[in-house]
Amino acid sequence: MKINREVKLALAAIAAVCILIWGINFLKGSSLFDSKTTYYGVYDNVGGLKVSSGVIYRGYQVGQVSNIVFTGERMDKVLVEFFLKDNLSLPKDTRAVIQSADLMGSKVINLLPGTADATLQDGDTLIAEVEQGMMEQVGQQIAPFKVRLERLMTSLDSTLLTIREVLDERTVNGLKNSFQSVEQMLDNLEGVSGKLNVMLDENGRVDNILENVEGITENLKNNDERVSRIMDNMSVLSDSLRRVPVNQTVRDLNNMTLRIDSILMKMNRGKGTAGAFLNDNNLYYSLNDVAENLNRLLVEFRYNPKKFIRLSLVDFSAANKEVGEYAVVIYESSDRLAADSDLYKKYSGLKEVKYRDKYLYVVGTYKNLKRAQRELVSLGEEYKDAYIARIDFY
Repeated sequence: MKINREVKLALAAIAAVCILIWGINFLKGSSLFDSKTTYYGVYDNVGGLKVSSGVIYRGYQVGQVSNIVFTGERMDKVLVEFFLKDNLSLPKDTRAVIQSADLMGSKVINLLPGTADATLQDGDTLIAEVEQGMMEQVGQQIAPFKVRLERLMTSLDSTLLTIREVLDERTVNGLKNSFQSVEQMLDNLEGVSGKLNVMLDENGRVDNILENVEGITENLKNNDERVSRIMDNMSVLSDSLRRVPVNQTVRDLNNMTLRIDSILMKMNRGKGTAGAFLNDNNLYYSLNDVAENLNRLLVEFRYNPKKFIRLSLVDFSAANKEVGEYAVVIYESSDRLAADSDLYKKYSGLKEVKYRDKYLYVVGTYKNLKRAQRELVSLGEEYKDAYIARIDFY
């Protein structure tokens, strides 16, 4: 039987496809004819696990990841399907832990067997865990140091800002001046120490001082009895002061203070002469009026002293001595008034008295000074220059 060329080509193509599939599975480490057991694991995050990643049991690869899909109501879980060969019998509580296979970050599933008596069956779901990789562990260890370093950098930044604000140009200049002052002070101290050395070497003043101190101590030693008597006298004085009735003195002072307080309170309430003087406004106004009247009197005496001059006029023409009287003088002149003058017309009883080189004209004479003063007051508005004079008639 002759086979057509097309059939040969078809058979060759099928064989090539079968060989390709077998080769791919061989490269993956799986065989089409070996028996397999499929298991599942549900993870929150597979951490870079891929299809065809290895499954390791006790350090030996016993299977591969065959499929990875999302699952869950919100597709927030990852379902990993993997198969095992050689018909391994695993405990029911075996854990499928995703962990790093090398430093490059490749991931594998490591099967950690448990202690349960029951075994897993084909299609069971294992306890899924994800082991942190080396970088994650390193990052977790470094995280606290990172936080501390950030806090340190923040504090250092604040410190540098504070130092920058404090160390302004004015502060730097002040520090420079301070250092210069310290340097100058050290120079001065060095000079003083040099002068002290010179004084100690040349003058011997310290030796003299020590000798004087030694002499003072020797005098105190020689006058020990006198010092003892002085101390005894001080002790007697202190005893006398201790026996002083301090409490009684304090009580007396307290009583005196209370009395003074009582007196001041009475004065504030206006009791007594001093209280009336301090609190009575009428007394103040009366004294003020007296002072004002006295001032007016002094001014009047200064500008018109004739009102207050007491004249003693002596008439030598009279043979007999008569009693002196007070006369109210309303006018004086160096010339005599005419008989028909206005004063004579106004005052019919006007008297003329010559005193030295002047003529005094008197309206009335009184033996009583008060009556003369009343008459002067009545004439004050009309004759402002009027005054009272004492006239003695002989």
